[in-house]
Amino acid sequence: MLKKLSPFISSSLLCLYVFLCVSSCKVIWVPDYNAKLEDQITKTAKANDKLYIDMLDDLPDKRTYDRYKEKYNDIEADINSIYLFNEARNNNNDLLVITNNLKEAFQEAKKYHKENNTLSNGEIKSYQATLAGFWKPLYLAERGLKINAPKK
Repeated sequence: MLKKLSPFISSSLLCLYVFLCVSSCKVIWVPDYNAKLEDQITKTAKANDKLYIDMLDDLPDKRTYDRYKEKYNDIEADINSIYLFNEARNNNNDLLVITNNLKEAFQEAKKYHKENNTLSNGEIKSYQATLAGFWKPLYLAERGLKINAPKK
């Protein structure tokens, strides 16, 4: 037969249950979605892709770094702008890491082209695919903020 619990034990068990429920929850702060930033990410990723598509259309001897330097610089400036925006956002450590990884990968690709002056088809395709792999998580992270944003 079950005995009735004393009020002290009942309230203690209830407090313990509430404490366990609340302490098992984890609140994660994320930045607010920004449509302008998503648009800038999309446009810069497109410009990055177009840079390599244009190179593939050129003859190998025309793929000199000097011929593409201005496009590289425009894309790098846009990546720096995205990084600065993310740096200024609250609760944004994850997107900062993603943006920094993209920035470093792009700078490495640019440096390689500058040091070697030209790129083969294989190198172009490799950098195009590699950099697309760095753009995708940044884009998906920003889109995820939109999907999870509270409805206004």
